[in-house]
Amino acid sequence: MKQVDLIKEITAEFELIANRLSETEVATVASVVELEPQHLAEIAKRVQKLTGAKNVKLKTVIDKSLLAGIIIRYGNSGSKLSLITLRLMNVVCEFKKY
Repeated sequence: MKQVDLIKEITAEFELIANRLSETEVATVASVVELEPQHLAEIAKRVQKLTGAKNVKLKTVIDKSLLAGIIIRYGNSGSKLSLITLRLMNVVCEFKKY
């Protein structure tokens, strides 16, 4: 194992321990576009409510393979929450009719 890989592994472990001690839930938010700060704040609130965590740290990822909406992954088990707006769902349903 290279030193750089070892340092990355140590850093990741340190982050896990620090998050556990500070009761911080880390969630990854994937979307097609960069989300606005107010949307990220709302997502953090919802993750906090779902998990009961004292703090929430969001990691954002741009995923061009998504058609719409966002995917939120959180927790050690990799729980996943997919959100898509009702308005977009209506558009998809209308599209399927044709």
